[in-house]
Amino acid sequence: MTRRGKLLGLTLVGGLALALGWVLGERLFRRPSPPPDIAGIYLPDAQPLPAFRLIHHSGRPFTGNDLLGHWTFLYFGYSYCPDVCPLALTDLNRLQQRLAATGGGDDDVAYLFVSVDPQRDTPERLREYVSYFNPKFQGATGSAEALSPLIKALHAFYQRVENPDDPERYTMDHTSTISLIDPQGRLRAIFTPPQDPERMATDFLAIRAAAP
Repeated sequence: MTRRGKLLGLTLVGGLALALGWVLGERLFRRPSPPPDIAGIYLPDAQPLPAFRLIHHSGRPFTGNDLLGHWTFLYFGYSYCPDVCPLALTDLNRLQQRLAATGGGDDDVAYLFVSVDPQRDTPERLREYVSYFNPKFQGATGSAEALSPLIKALHAFYQRVENPDDPERYTMDHTSTISLIDPQGRLRAIFTPPQDPERMATDFLAIRAAAP
């Protein structure tokens, strides 16, 4: 081999070694991408939700399997709520419309209203209530025991407040956060009030784009 050939060979070997070193360095020492900057709480290391079993507004069982394969915006409330719940569902409706307007931004998204008032919120009433705000919305409920695993996992809270003048007109105190469940059935983000549908749409698209 001529001297020129040796030099060319060494150059190629050196170039390959440099490229290989760069690739390995990128894989070993590359800093992870920063989490999306959202107007809420982003959970990069979320764990799968515990098992639960509710009743869907259609009357069929609703379990964790129904959360798989798509993103879900979930809100706890009740249909007799005088103000907070209607406002939250109105915001979710605006969010749904905003995502749908982006072109495919809503194709893999579900919206779930979980009632913490199973005594009054029958499946029939839930179906009528959620569809009033948006036909794509779903409702579900269950006993206190059935609701407990999901309530705890999503860091929510509720309690019944009695009306001394009329036992039938009790109210339910509850958190007004909106939880985002990822397609693997994990809590991925929590949006605290006041929620801005435009910002939530932007945040969701950033979260979905950053998902592995």
